[in-house]
Amino acid sequence: MPSDHDVSPISSPALSRINSRNSAVSSLDISPISSPVFSPTQLSSSGHGAATSDTATTNSFERSFTDADDWFGRFREDLDISDECPDRGQLAVAGQVPVYDANGNSRLFSTFFTGLDAIGDRQFIIFVRHFYCGACQAYMKAIAEEITMQAYYTMAVPTNIIVIGCGSPSMIPFYKQATGCPFPIFAEPSRKLYKALGMSITLNMSGPKRPEYMKDIPLTKWQMQQWTTMAKQKGTSRFKGGNLLQVGGEFLFQDGQVVWCHRMKNMRGHAEVSIVKRVLEMED
Repeated sequence: MPSDHDVSPISSPALSRINSRNSAVSSLDISPISSPVFSPTQLSSSGHGAATSDTATTNSFERSFTDADDWFGRFREDLDISDECPDRGQLAVAGQVPVYDANGNSRLFSTFFTGLDAIGDRQFIIFVRHFYCGACQAYMKAIAEEITMQAYYTMAVPTNIIVIGCGSPSMIPFYKQATGCPFPIFAEPSRKLYKALGMSITLNMSGPKRPEYMKDIPLTKWQMQQWTTMAKQKGTSRFKGGNLLQVGGEFLFQDGQVVWCHRMKNMRGHAEVSIVKRVLEMED
């Protein structure tokens, strides 16, 4: 029996079979995606992602994300999902899913929009993607800029606004600092709530056009930003942001029911801030 280190030449018949299989595989065009975060040329000997050269690292990241953008280009088609409001059955399932605050304390999702714990006449709930997503961070910054605290407290119909992400509760302080979000932020890492409310996963990064809330942020820039942000995290924190393929949406509740909703169809597919303000009946 050959040893583990046996490196004897492959016989011609075997080599022919391998070449035949390789030809079949190459015809499928499944070129691998480079991984900028874990590339050994970019990690220091300590393994914490310290670059040997800032310029070299930046150029390497840019090349990696250009390659990734080309590869993901084949998945440009938006998700085929509707913005139909969830029915009572869906809400009953969603309502039993626990969500967590930054301290890890849980509460059922239903407490946000039914019973004595529901705040305001309406509840507007924004579901973001993973906590490292630069597109969602840009969206929350735009929301915070347009819906100021003064505007929030003087809305014609008192509306409570909260944000839910699909990562670890321990990432909430990071997210609040990164976005400047003034609204309460919670986490639902199991993603059962996302599924119950009809939100899905996708490989489509960009959609047909750049949204207004990302008008100054090119696709490659926010791709690179979220990966570099993850790479800078210490220990296991870089893996606690949440599922990278999950997309979110926005839901407006009133009297315990969803009266309006929007589900993301790609990774930067949040409802435009202007639409949100119109739905919330806010004056421009």
